[in-house]
Amino acid sequence: MSVLLMATAAQSQTAGGTVKILVGFPAGGAPDAVARAFADELRQTTNATVVVENKPGASGKIAIDSLLSAPADGNTIAVIPSSILVLVPQIIKVAKYDAVRDFVTLGSVAEYGFGVAAGPASKATTMAEYKAWARANSSHSAFATPGAGTPQHFLGAQLEKALGISLTQVPYRGGAAAVGDVIGGQVPLLITTEQLLVPHEGQGKLKTLLITSKERNPKLPNVPTAREAGMAQLESVDWFGLFGKAGMASAKAAQWRAQVDKVLASNRYREAMKNMGYTVPAKQPDDFPKLLASERAAWADRVKLSGFAAE
Repeated sequence: MSVLLMATAAQSQTAGGTVKILVGFPAGGAPDAVARAFADELRQTTNATVVVENKPGASGKIAIDSLLSAPADGNTIAVIPSSILVLVPQIIKVAKYDAVRDFVTLGSVAEYGFGVAAGPASKATTMAEYKAWARANSSHSAFATPGAGTPQHFLGAQLEKALGISLTQVPYRGGAAAVGDVIGGQVPLLITTEQLLVPHEGQGKLKTLLITSKERNPKLPNVPTAREAGMAQLESVDWFGLFGKAGMASAKAAQWRAQVDKVLASNRYREAMKNMGYTVPAKQPDDFPKLLASERAAWADRVKLSGFAAE
């Protein structure tokens, strides 16, 4: 699902020093795993002392606020899922930052998509089968997510419109709990990250109906993409971005971008991401501000579809 890291870098990355990485989500989950993989490689490529610290809360807003309150000297950075960065101001009223204006993007460190899966309640093996079941069982048609206000919640609203059926969101406290209840038959449908679906491939408990990535996942080879399933509007690729506070000196930003390139070139890091089901970007986007602006607009449309009211 989602990750947020903050790192306080030493004055000289090449000579070593101390890097503190703050994870905006609980230990043991996917964000924490990505954080530690990045930290391990940073340790190898900089000779720095790297400390990972978990500070979960408010959909990552607590850690984002910490970044924004730090000096824009390049010594404090963050790794944030792009969806979280653009969604938080739309779902939390007191979050007044601008995802494009208030941050400088230093690179994308991994990419992933989302997946829609059916459990034993519907026994569906395709989206068409689930649609037929939902029409016949409208009072039971629902989808589980890791929580209200998550990307999965808003993708569900778009799925509801694409299918032309009624879908009720059932929010959980985290992805694992949502998976468990769909497998147990309490909820018929699940929207989660592709990574959480990989361990269930071929097990007969969950049937992944589609993924939102642009290409098929090698670990889910028989699962169609949203575009292949005839729902191109669901296509969505999230990415873990390395961000600094706007105003960072261009030389410091260039230094961090070079460091990201070193991490992404590491076979050890690439293997770690592969094992987790993430994709290491082949190249960095040409225009990060333009990309963030387009993603913000796409998620705003999904939020509007859901009828979600900012708190």
